[in-house]
Amino acid sequence: MFKYKKALEPSLFGVLIQANSVYCGILLTEIQLPEQCAFLGILRDDRVLSATDNPPIFAGDYILAIATNPMMIPALKVTLKKIHSVYYSLNSCLLETRPIGEQSVNSDDSDIPNNLNSTYY
Repeated sequence: MFKYKKALEPSLFGVLIQANSVYCGILLTEIQLPEQCAFLGILRDDRVLSATDNPPIFAGDYILAIATNPMMIPALKVTLKKIHSVYYSLNSCLLETRPIGEQSVNSDDSDIPNNLNSTYY
């Protein structure tokens, strides 16, 4: 009558969100997951925030997801571990501070105005 089908067990997956993750600052449901995958929630400071609450994602969070087919785990990992191509943080800038005042004026640029407080539109 019925053929025996081997049931594939679902696989749970969690990924730590790094400071340079493309998902920092967005809502959980804004992430497009691969087929046969779903969010369970976010682990933040020893608390689990349900996916139904649609929490924002912060660096240091663990996104908890499930793949109903274990073969989808690699696609899920690739999706959730996306980062910016260079170091990125909403809270800091890694560019060096530019010198101010006379330090920033080159002797070769004598025709450039010396007033650094002017705004040009």
